[in-house]
Amino acid sequence: MDNFYFSVNLGNDRTLCVAPLTDRKIALSGEDIGDTSGYFLFETRSSDGFAVEIIAKVQSEEAAFWLRDMFKMA
Repeated sequence: MDNFYFSVNLGNDRTLCVAPLTDRKIALSGEDIGDTSGYFLFETRSSDGFAVEIIAKVQSEEAAFWLRDMFKMA
C-alpha cells in the first residue's frame, strides 16, 4: 500500500489530515496507539507546538480517499 497524506487548512493554525501516523505524531498526541498501521484522521495545531489530536482510525485506503473527497483535501 502506498502512503498517502491528505490535508486541509481549517484556519487558526489548525490542519485536518488523513495519513499514516509517524512516531513523532503519536508522541505529540500523547495517545497510546496499539495498532499504528493504516490511516488516521487527525488534527494538528501549530499554535500548540504542533499538537496532534487523533480523531479516528480509517479502516481502509478507500475510506481514506472518501474522507479526502468529503473534506476537500489536497
